[in-house]
Amino acid sequence: MKSRIAEEGGVLQIGGCTRMDWKRLLIGKWSWKRPFISLGSVYLLLALFAVSCADRILFAPPVSSYATSLGGLEKLETPEGESIAFIYLAPAPGKKTLLFSHGNAEDMGEYLQWFEELRYHGLGIAAYDYPGYGQSTGTPSEASCERAISAAWQRLMEKKVKPEDIVIMGRSVGSGPSVWLAGREKDVAGMILLSPFKSAFTTVTQIPILPGDRFPNIKRIRDIDLPLLVIHGTEDGIINCSHGEALVAASPATNKTYHPIAGAGHNDLFLLAEDEINELIVGFAEGQK
Repeated sequence: MKSRIAEEGGVLQIGGCTRMDWKRLLIGKWSWKRPFISLGSVYLLLALFAVSCADRILFAPPVSSYATSLGGLEKLETPEGESIAFIYLAPAPGKKTLLFSHGNAEDMGEYLQWFEELRYHGLGIAAYDYPGYGQSTGTPSEASCERAISAAWQRLMEKKVKPEDIVIMGRSVGSGPSVWLAGREKDVAGMILLSPFKSAFTTVTQIPILPGDRFPNIKRIRDIDLPLLVIHGTEDGIINCSHGEALVAASPATNKTYHPIAGAGHNDLFLLAEDEINELIVGFAEGQK
């Protein structure tokens, strides 16, 4: 005797028994549209996640590596009320000053010894911390980092440091505010980028497919005709070295150099090649008139 099977709204009627069709309830009825609907849903979820959580993923402030008693420490105020930690170490006469933006999960205090090594070669150093980093107050974001580097730049102008005597230098996420500032202050001597990215999101997606991306360096650098030096580890597993190569290729500058550090990753770049990096930076700075 054959059983009667009926289906309505995800419920199967088999003979006199009722059974839930969980497969249909969870997946829906199959059609040629289903894969596209599923892909669209996944993309929408990723886009919403990216827009809402980008800053929390991009910025990871560590515990401050230095105290408020650090010699030469200044506090700069932004228009939004953030207090930005800043230090300035003057150069030898006739030498350039490096305006340095550090990477993520670190602050400028971790570079103090390196700054002194660069000063040994006569270079000056201006460094600052993003909001929420080191002794700076506020919350880190693309906009607040741009306010922070603007405050550092303004302080250099107050100290009578000429734009043509400044080399903008950024590492990793610090390439973002650095490229942004270079697009605004085009009279500087040049720009140095260490392990930079094309944009924040493309470190993961490789191509720009998500909305709300942060620090679109690859777009901005096309309008920056400044001497450029990019240094990148060939084994960088966080920001692939193709990002550094792409930025150099996109730059309209005639004086531009891409220098790979063979075998170096993202976090061991200085550990493996600090002397080489210092030589490159000093040579670049001294080569700009």
